[in-house]
Amino acid sequence: MRKAKLLALCTSCALAACAGDGSGLDENGRPEGESSGTLQPNFQSIQDNVFTPVCTGCHAGAAAPLGLRLDEGASYALLVNAPSVEVPSLQRVQPSNPDASYLIQKLEGTAAVGARMPLNQPALPAETIAVIRQWITDGASNNTGTGAGGSGKSRFELVELTAVSPARDEIVPGPVRDVVVTSNVELDATLLQSSVIELRASGGDGTFDSGNERAVPVDATVRSDRPSVLAITPRLAPLSADSYELRISGTDPVAMADLQARPIDGDGDGAPGGDFVLRFTVEMTQ
Repeated sequence: MRKAKLLALCTSCALAACAGDGSGLDENGRPEGESSGTLQPNFQSIQDNVFTPVCTGCHAGAAAPLGLRLDEGASYALLVNAPSVEVPSLQRVQPSNPDASYLIQKLEGTAAVGARMPLNQPALPAETIAVIRQWITDGASNNTGTGAGGSGKSRFELVELTAVSPARDEIVPGPVRDVVVTSNVELDATLLQSSVIELRASGGDGTFDSGNERAVPVDATVRSDRPSVLAITPRLAPLSADSYELRISGTDPVAMADLQARPIDGDGDGAPGGDFVLRFTVEMTQ
């Protein structure tokens, strides 16, 4: 019975909104590299048994539908407390409220926009949706291990940032509604009120030293903590076609830091300090 449920889960799950053609399946009809574990109501189990073996066939990389990447290292940051693109008033996953979570609405076929997911495939088994529901009901916490302990980390650990969406030097389809960056620990959110984050457009030439750069006003919010997920949102309009540079200060007079006042290792030289710099390009699709 357990094997049958797991097979049903893996063959029918496609949050990617795309139809399968049989590619990427082994001789038994299971996705290649599929996890052999039993689905549990925690994020790592859902990642291992649903997102990674099935959904990343479409929901990965710069061309992920609606910007929803479900590969490990990106999925949590782009799901939990992240606005849906189709219905921005709803979060993809609203902790403790599965009924208001757009992910659940799409899986159950109750969303007001678009078709039920997975598109053009059988609906996910009720048991599978129930497990995802339970994870959300329990608070949609992140148990992936990396940075999950937050304050329990060593006081000597470096504070590091990672670009999730867009990734470093990536070319992404526009418009871009926000830039998502994660940390390996919990950051001091009060520092976001100061001038630690700067976003610039190149002015159309793809360089940032020619004098025609344009400052882009942004708002920065914390989607989740332990570890922190930062969403940097253009204040006036989504990012249109151009090259962009995001800079998060790791140096005086004000540096982004964790709750122990340790500055980020922004430049990745193995020591606290230095600015975190992310460059990416937005291309408008036809």
